[in-house]
Amino acid sequence: MKLNLDALFSQSHIRCRDREALEKKLAAVVEDGPRELLIISDFDQTLSRAYDEEGKPCTSSIGVFRLHGDKIQPGMAKEMQELFEKYYPTECNPHLTMEQKLPTIKEWWEKAHEVVTRVPFTAERLQQLVLESNLRLRDGAEEWLKNLEGHGIAILVFSAGIGDVIEIYLKHQLGEIPNHLHVIGNFLEYNAEGSVTTFQEPTIHVFNKNATVIKKNGPFWDAHSERKHILLMGDSLGDLHMDVGEVHSGQTIKIGFLNIYSDDMLAKFMDGFDIVVIRDQTVDVPKFITELIANRGRAME
Repeated sequence: MKLNLDALFSQSHIRCRDREALEKKLAAVVEDGPRELLIISDFDQTLSRAYDEEGKPCTSSIGVFRLHGDKIQPGMAKEMQELFEKYYPTECNPHLTMEQKLPTIKEWWEKAHEVVTRVPFTAERLQQLVLESNLRLRDGAEEWLKNLEGHGIAILVFSAGIGDVIEIYLKHQLGEIPNHLHVIGNFLEYNAEGSVTTFQEPTIHVFNKNATVIKKNGPFWDAHSERKHILLMGDSLGDLHMDVGEVHSGQTIKIGFLNIYSDDMLAKFMDGFDIVVIRDQTVDVPKFITELIANRGRAME
């Protein structure tokens, strides 16, 4: 099967390290059809926007507390921002290995989670903060996520961010969490009075975010765990390993969203991802791929 990907790669912001290899992978997925595909996608700056139309940063799921944390506890926003400024440069440093970054990232997550849960708050209060924030889905993401169900494609939203925030936001945007979509992240625990007490274990951070930390039970896994192929989507090098521990017999196609450009980071993204999308805030690329699979390669030469 010869697939026509010219419409995709004629765009200068979309790169591919080995188009021939990608076409072979994609042809195998198309051949088996959409019901054999599981999407594993990061949320923050992958399904959500990294910045708005004016170039201003959009928040992340944990960034909600950097924006509005003072509404829970005075000083929380400043403390969360200070942690971000201290640790984020290490996460993004292209000259450090994952092993070198790991202790710093673990420390960041532990301190951030301690700050968030220091003062009790309710799920209703958290919902208010989320809906007041500038967390936003990528252009076209709402329609794309809804259409996946009609195509028979399942999606696992896998985040090192705050799962409660992601679910609140997706419910608001989509009306509900559809059956074909499942969220895994760092979820809060609540006491009998409905107030936050701590985070559930294990803590998921950007460098242990893989299938080995997933509790594989419940309706989603019962329905979708046997799918052959994976479409992986992320915006960091740590996301490359989200499929580790997920047993599947078919192909894995990896899309990387390079939101902040540098030559060094582009080179590393090109080494790891099959497709690299540069400074783009849409879901046009994954939509192109899933439509091709859903239509059984209708866009063929």
